[in-house]
Amino acid sequence: MLSYSSVSKYVRWHTIIVLLSAVVVVNFFSVPRVYAKCGECRSDSFQLRVSLYPWIPNADSLFRWIEADFESKHPDIDLVIWPLEKLYVADLSYEVDKTVSSLTENGQNTQHIIEIDTIILGVLVEHNAVLEFALSEPDFLPAATEAVTFNNRVYGVPHWTCGYFVISEDESIRAVNNIDALLKTLRASKSDIPDVVGDLDGSWDSVMLYLDAYHDTYPSRNLVNVVYQQKLDFEVLNSFKMLAQACSFGEQNYCGSDGVEHFATGNADALIGYSERLNAILAHPKRKVANLHIASAPLGAGDNPTLFTDALVMSPKCNSRRCKNAATAFASYYVSNEVFEVALMGLDAPKAQPRYLLPSTTTAFEFGKVGRDPLYQELKEEIVGAKSFPNQGVPQAREIGVIRSKVKQAVGL
Repeated sequence: MLSYSSVSKYVRWHTIIVLLSAVVVVNFFSVPRVYAKCGECRSDSFQLRVSLYPWIPNADSLFRWIEADFESKHPDIDLVIWPLEKLYVADLSYEVDKTVSSLTENGQNTQHIIEIDTIILGVLVEHNAVLEFALSEPDFLPAATEAVTFNNRVYGVPHWTCGYFVISEDESIRAVNNIDALLKTLRASKSDIPDVVGDLDGSWDSVMLYLDAYHDTYPSRNLVNVVYQQKLDFEVLNSFKMLAQACSFGEQNYCGSDGVEHFATGNADALIGYSERLNAILAHPKRKVANLHIASAPLGAGDNPTLFTDALVMSPKCNSRRCKNAATAFASYYVSNEVFEVALMGLDAPKAQPRYLLPSTTTAFEFGKVGRDPLYQELKEEIVGAKSFPNQGVPQAREIGVIRSKVKQAVGL
């Protein structure tokens, strides 16, 4: 999780008491708060410290449910999920230095398992911050398996996947296969509102959007090589210029924010963003599942989807058999169909609202209520054949900033 953190005898004794009290107070507030006491754990239970990916709808509710449900099934394991308020200060899914520290150093902030975005996996491997970690039983999506593999070794258990999609009431978006066709379809409505809205800027997103558009245009080329290029491709940048025109309406450019409120209130024909944007869109009374459609966003000269993967990685500090067994038990639980159904459909909350996150397994799309949800079935079809974003080079490209600068310029922000 975001991760969100004496002169006299009398005076001498008084000072000691005050200092000891201060130490108690400091330690009380510095110890991570867990979501629930392990009421069903045995007295000899193993404490497994886990940091989960925090950037999901209603994360707090899900994490509370996971902690309680897992411990009820595994009373020999005391699951301690890193609090959101800590992760929002030190984002262990993306901040490499803090993630390396939490995986390798001793102390109360040490985590046995961290759910990372695998775009930082290569750096963690190079810092010897993760152990090889794999499960054999789930049927993972090929892109998810690719994402956790580095130098032919598997360093993580895939959980979430994610990509860029276009959301609209117009079902014909699902038939388009390039940026020209998409924009032509959206213009056909001749509405007096922007054709498309969505956030095409950001220190991470600009890099990933460029790679996505590049793979749409040149599907046979290796994205690991592309991420290190300093001279960006003309055709790919031209796609962003075309998007900028579609995002513009009057004096306003709508490519610089997530656009959820604008689209949800009927003030845009389509939205480009992550699939979980549907969660916020459908919270608006004007939007219904039956009226919406979602498709892989064709950002270049083709439509070849590219996916992020969030995966559980294991600390070198988790080197005992007991720790490894606990980590494996949690990972197996976390990617089970039953837990995915709760997480994807929002069944952990009093008022269930699907999160529209993407699972890492093929069977999760077909299980229970997920298998009966029309938007999840569209998503399942849209990611067929998807490739993984690179798990190396992306943090460096973000730090250099060339891709973001060029994409931002092309989009007109």
